[in-house]
Amino acid sequence: LPESQCKNAVAPFEVIPLILGKCKTIEQVQNLFATLQIAAIPYSQDYPLTDLHWMVSDRNGSIVIEQRKDGLKIFPNPLEVLTNNPPFEYHWENIKNYLSLQDEKPTNKIAHAVPLSPYSRGMGAMGLPGDFSSSSRFVKAVFTKFHSAVTETEEGSVHQLFHILDGVAQQDGCVKVGQLYEKTIYSCCCNADEGIYYYKTYENSRINAVQMGKEDLDADRPIIFPFRTKPDIFW
Repeated sequence: LPESQCKNAVAPFEVIPLILGKCKTIEQVQNLFATLQIAAIPYSQDYPLTDLHWMVSDRNGSIVIEQRKDGLKIFPNPLEVLTNNPPFEYHWENIKNYLSLQDEKPTNKIAHAVPLSPYSRGMGAMGLPGDFSSSSRFVKAVFTKFHSAVTETEEGSVHQLFHILDGVAQQDGCVKVGQLYEKTIYSCCCNADEGIYYYKTYENSRINAVQMGKEDLDADRPIIFPFRTKPDIFW
């Protein structure tokens, strides 16, 4: 919303620090944002305003926060997946178009009297979108998340999550915006119990771990770690 129309307003870039600084649970987030609006205030003149959507999760579930023209909206999100526009209600309805997707081979339901069978593995997921639109990436992320094999180790779980994210990553040169191309600059995940932040960058696909618990979390200034952006190839 325009800043002039907002009371108790926060800027988009203040949302995440505000949540992390004041809330421990989804319920506390919902109570906090019941009286807030998100105003159209850019981070700076060099960074144009971005139409963001937020997913907030704790151990008990997930919610989506979206600022609309008619007010701030909060939705439960049992899928625990989010991409940007269109709004979350569209994604929730659109996912129903893919209820027939499966990890097993399909059975012949089109012509029962004819001996038809799959000619390849993976045909149970025929129709799974693979383009770069936010709605298609939402569907693919949901499918791969809910069909992901569970591992028993921390390293295995981290690698599996990055494989899921790789399935919806954007490659440089495929989506043109003005004179530039969109790409997935980095991917990340976090072990909330141990305070470990994992990430990899577009240029360097090696997974890096930051052990936040070893830092002074009560410091009066941000702790900054350099982004690893040079290729790291093992010869």
